[in-house]
Amino acid sequence: MHLAHLRTFIVVSRTGGFRAAAERLNITQAAVSVRIKVLEDQLGQRLFDRGRKGATLTTAGNEFLPHAENISHTWDHARSMLGAPVSRPVPMRIGSQFSTWSQLVLDWAGWITNSLPETELFLDFDFSKNMMNAVQNGELDVAITPDSTPAQGMRSLALADETLVLVARRPLELNDERMPPYIQLDWGPQFNSEVARLESHLPHSRLSIGNGEMGLRYVLEHDSCGYFPQRTIRTLLQQNRLYRVKRAPRFPFSGCVAYNEDNPNRLFIERAVDWLKAARRNQGVSVDENQTTLTP
Repeated sequence: MHLAHLRTFIVVSRTGGFRAAAERLNITQAAVSVRIKVLEDQLGQRLFDRGRKGATLTTAGNEFLPHAENISHTWDHARSMLGAPVSRPVPMRIGSQFSTWSQLVLDWAGWITNSLPETELFLDFDFSKNMMNAVQNGELDVAITPDSTPAQGMRSLALADETLVLVARRPLELNDERMPPYIQLDWGPQFNSEVARLESHLPHSRLSIGNGEMGLRYVLEHDSCGYFPQRTIRTLLQQNRLYRVKRAPRFPFSGCVAYNEDNPNRLFIERAVDWLKAARRNQGVSVDENQTTLTP
């Protein structure tokens, strides 16, 4: 099995077509087809479905992709450890499950692109994805996710707790007869369990919003209320565009940065995580710097 065949497979999967992959690799489309055919023959599996709209991964192709990426990453890591130049950008895939960390991730991305030129960065914001599982199965390299117990062999850096507060567009207190409809936002299983005890005091709007930023825009534009991280709405509170609902309980919202201990690109990841620790300290927000291997 040739490394060039693996990398051609990876590029086709990312670009969605043989022609686009050929342009990216600066080879002919026929050469791409030959490489994929050889790889499929060696594996005994069809990796792509070809059609007018391009090439899409088959079930076997989806299963093989993380293995191909890990083999490619391992080779580049070995070359870098021996002092040889890295033959291609090292991909770093970062996923964040909730938008409360979006600004942190974007600031982090700016530093990574400027300070780690060897890397090729991919950001994934998806409230419906289990980010910890995505790291474990190789879909992501790093996850920022609500605090939970990572699987064996994963390393975790705890971010400081946020506080979720109930806010509305006008001054209110809990059980006020003028209480507007409550917008349901998914801030993780711990919050969902705790807020369920409170929901009898909150008029339901029958509206659930999976993205925190969209939920915040909705509350700002409609007579409604919802729970949001205090840090992200501080300015809106100071401007009296939002008001805390008096007597409403506050809930903790914690998070962590997690990655696999055996990730071939661990050196790059840990350099990035070092910046994250320093940045959070400079913002006056602490992190747990005791990085340890966590086991179930």
